[in-house]
This record gives sequence, structure tokens and C-alpha cells, in this order.
Amino acid sequence: MTLTPIREGVTGPMVVPGMPSARRIRRRFAVLRLVASGVVVAIMADSTATTLAIPVLSRDPLAAALPLAEVTWVSTVNFAAVAALLAIAGRFADLLGRRSVLALGLALYGLGATAVIATPSWTLLLAGRVAQGVGAALMFPASLALLLGELPANRRAGAIALWSASSGIGALALQAGGGWLLTEYGWRGLYLPGAGLAAALLMLTPALPRNRGTRQGIPDLFGAVLLIGAVAGAVLAISQGSLWGWTSVRTLACAGGGGLLLAATIAISWRHRAGAIDMSLWRRPGFLWAGVTSSMYGAASFVVLAMGPLYLRNAEFDTSTIGLWLTPISIAMILSSPMAAPISRRIGINGVIYGGALMLGTGCALMLAQPYPNLWCLLGAVMLGTGFGFLSTGTFMVGSMAADPSQYASAVGAINTARMLGGAIGVAGASVLVDHPMLAGPMPGFSTVLVACLAVAVLLGVAALIRVAVAATSNRPRRPSLREAEAELVVLRGLLAELRDSFVQVRSEAEHELARFGVRDPAAFRALDQR
Repeated sequence: MTLTPIREGVTGPMVVPGMPSARRIRRRFAVLRLVASGVVVAIMADSTATTLAIPVLSRDPLAAALPLAEVTWVSTVNFAAVAALLAIAGRFADLLGRRSVLALGLALYGLGATAVIATPSWTLLLAGRVAQGVGAALMFPASLALLLGELPANRRAGAIALWSASSGIGALALQAGGGWLLTEYGWRGLYLPGAGLAAALLMLTPALPRNRGTRQGIPDLFGAVLLIGAVAGAVLAISQGSLWGWTSVRTLACAGGGGLLLAATIAISWRHRAGAIDMSLWRRPGFLWAGVTSSMYGAASFVVLAMGPLYLRNAEFDTSTIGLWLTPISIAMILSSPMAAPISRRIGINGVIYGGALMLGTGCALMLAQPYPNLWCLLGAVMLGTGFGFLSTGTFMVGSMAADPSQYASAVGAINTARMLGGAIGVAGASVLVDHPMLAGPMPGFSTVLVACLAVAVLLGVAALIRVAVAATSNRPRRPSLREAEAELVVLRGLLAELRDSFVQVRSEAEHELARFGVRDPAAFRALDQR
């Protein structure tokens, strides 16, 4: 590369041939933000679509002969695929290239959505949902990692906030327009927005910057298979335990097999250079905290989003009205997520997590105080959405700041896996509490679930507050102990003694030099100097 010379006397920037212009850079960042946000919109729209589709699908001739527990496999197989592949998809995106993994995920997601829309059989419907889950797992961590890898450090928090807010946009779009899609096209119409959006984003991927990956060696494919089996077994045991029985052979086999496979994956990843689990990531300061907060946030948010429609349905609301009642959660999440970045610069990321937990607990308390849905419940929904926005952005900010830039996709995949596992545990526990409530009164099962969510919020808030206090204490100058103060006085006394000895030596040398000139009195020395 050669530099264009600048004529002498002419001031201006040095022009480098081949260097992209400022307009081109801004356009590239705009496409990056659009694709990363669009991915999250598509995934959340799909999740909301499935929640709205299951009650209608159970009356469709395609699944009319199946019990409701079998119909819910439309959600279960997708959830299991996403949770099982997220961590390994993020790892492979860092190793092999984020843009390639993103493009593959978008293609699989779009094909799966098309299969769901046009399916003539129940088997093909489940296959399409699995393909959507695999595609979502591939494109989710790659999209954010690609964005973070191209942005300067001071703009990454804002990018995470925008990315998190996009999840609320996807849910809001389906909650607001889901009733119309159901009326016009039936349950299949709910998957039309996701299919169209995936196709549009796939056409934009060639404009994204190329990322070749770290190329640390051949990825550990055997460990990847073990990790997929471990997470899938855990998700199936958690999500289906209430139906199979918590002590049944299938539940215990899935849980035990998942635990053994996870232990084997960890053992292999310790020795493999490009292991399925990036063990160096979990050893970085703060990343374990990000995983814990993400799992607790998932436990609360998944429960609210899964149990909210059931709660409203028991209150005799129709599908369209249910979507409108859930809309304040999405709107509050959209508005609060971008606020998390500037707030974190004032009170720190742990302060944002504490604020999110406080909002979440307040929302649960407001809903607990109302026996049936009313205007106070709407305020509670706003508080819940605000808490979700803070917690979603805060957990991803903690994890991404703890990770090295070469590990961004792995970090996003691991954090979101923790969130989904926490959500699976939360939903499974909530289903047990609904059937076996510990409280009395109207809708005792849902009240018990809200109490459990409130307890999670309190625990998360206390943990975040402790970390805030510890950080403040570590940054404050430490007051020395009595023994340390005595030691410092001894050192200071020694220094003063050495300084006194130096002055004595300087004085004696000065008197010796004056004696050479015959000067005995310092005043006489001044007179000699004047002569």
C-alpha cells in the first residue's frame, strides 16, 4: 500500500488508497446493526408465535387427535434444539467465522419456517420446528459477536442495549398483530413474519464484514456431539418431568445421561485446543457471575411469559385480548433496554442488574396484590418489562466485557444457554406450583408462582447489591491496620535519621572547604564572596 503524497504547504488528511470512506463505514455499521437486531426480532417473534399457536393448533385437523401434552412438543423440540446448540454454535462461530455461521443459521431458520407454514403432516411440522431451532442457535450468538467485533470498545454497551431491545420488538409485533394473522391465515400465518424476515436478512449477509475466525485447529466435533446431547437431555428432563413423572425412568435417564455427557465434554475440553467448551472463558473474572445472573433472569422471564397467557386465559380473555395485555411488557422492555447503557456508566453494570431485580420484584408484588387482572396489573406489567430490559442488557454486558474479543460468540452462546436452562427449570417448577399451590385464595397456583418469581428477584437483587458494595470497598483507599501503621512509622523514622546524617555530613564538608580558604565564620565567607 502506497501513500499519496501531500504537497508542501497544503494541510489536510493523508489519503490512503483502498481505505473505506466515512460514509461507507457508517453504511457498514448500519447494516450490521440491522442484521443483528433483525435476528433477535425473528427469534422472539417465533417464540411468541408458538405461544399463540398452540391453543389454536390443538383444534386443527393436523393435531386434533393428539392430547395437549403432545401438541406442546411444537415448542419443546424447538426449545431443546436452541438450548442444546447455542453454546457449541457460538464456539464454532469464533473458530470458523461468524458471518458464515450466521448465513447458515438464517438459511436453516427460513427453510424450517417455510416447512411449518406449508406442512401437510405432524411429522414435517416437528421437523420444521427443529430446523428453526438449529438455525436460531447458529445465528443468535454469531449476530451479536459480529457486531461487537467491529465496534470500538466505547460503543459496545450501546450495541448490546439495542440488540436486547430488539427482542421486545419481536414479541410486541406478534402480540399486536397475532390476532389479525390468526383470523386471516390461521395458526400458520403466525410464522409468516419470521420466514420473510429471515429471507431478507440472508440477502444482506454478503454486505457484512468477513470474519475468518481464530483458526485454533480442528474443532472438537466429538465433544460438540457430547455437549449437544448433554444439554438436550437436561432440557427434556426439566421440561417433560412433570408429564413423565419426576421419578420415572425417562426423566431420570435424560437427567443422568445429560450429567454424564456434560462431565465427559468438560474433561475433553480441558485437553483439546479447540474444545467444544471454551474453558478459558469460564476462568475469566466476572464471566461466572454473568452465567448465574443470566440463568436467574431466564427463570423469572420464561415463567412470566409462559404463565401470563394461561393466567389471562383462566380469567376468560380471548387470544387477541391476551396479546394486548402482554403488550406493555414488550413496550417497557424496548424502552428500558437502551437506558441500561448510560445508566451503567453512572452506577456500574451491577447497579443496572440490581435495578432490574428491583423492578422485577415490584412488578410481581403489584400483581400479587390484585386477585384478577386490572389497571394495577398493567402497571405491574410495565415494571416487569422494565426489569427484563435492564436484566437482559446487564447480563450480556457483564459477559461480553469479561470475554476476549476473539470469544464474543462463545460468550453470547454460553450466557444464553444458561438463560434457557434457567428458564426451563423455572417453567418446570412453575408448572408444579400451579398444580400444587402453597397459597389459598383466587388463582392460588398463579399466586404461588408469582411468590417464587419474587423470591428469585430478591435473591438476584441482594447478590448484585453485595457485588456493588464489594466493588465500592475495593476502590476505596484501605485504612491501614495498627501493625502496618507502626511499621510505616519505623520506616519513616529511619528515613529521617538518614536525612539528618546527610545534613551533618554536608555541614562537615562545607566547614572543611571553608577552612581551606581560611574562613572560620560563615559571615566571613559571605564577605570573601563579595570580594
